[in-house]
Amino acid sequence: MKKKNRSRVLGMVLRRTHFYETLIVYLMVFFAISFAIYRIEDVFDTYGNSLWYCFELVTTVGFGDNVAVTRAGRVLSTCLSVYSIGMLAIITSTVVTYHQVKVRTQQDDVISMFMDKLERLPELDKDELADISERIRKMRL
Repeated sequence: MKKKNRSRVLGMVLRRTHFYETLIVYLMVFFAISFAIYRIEDVFDTYGNSLWYCFELVTTVGFGDNVAVTRAGRVLSTCLSVYSIGMLAIITSTVVTYHQVKVRTQQDDVISMFMDKLERLPELDKDELADISERIRKMRL
């Protein structure tokens, strides 16, 4: 599959799965929860520290330099964790969909080329016939 074709397929998959919209909503939720935790928790002296905490939480790095101590902070942390797990599943499914579409497109191209040669079978020379025969043998393996 050509590079231009791959980009087109990727763009189509991202549009059909509404990936950009999903990512934007996720980032909005991430920043909103980070801000809410910053306002609720006394341990975060800056919004940047709250963002860092949420990044640690989402990536499960968990350095432990900051922790939520209030009930509301822990509830928000739990919500962000669960939501992030769902987002990871969406990213994974988008990548799998892209690869499935890419493989299907490649298969369609090969079949189309093969069918074209079959339609012109009487016109093909010995080398082209031998090539088709070899491809058929490889496909059966």
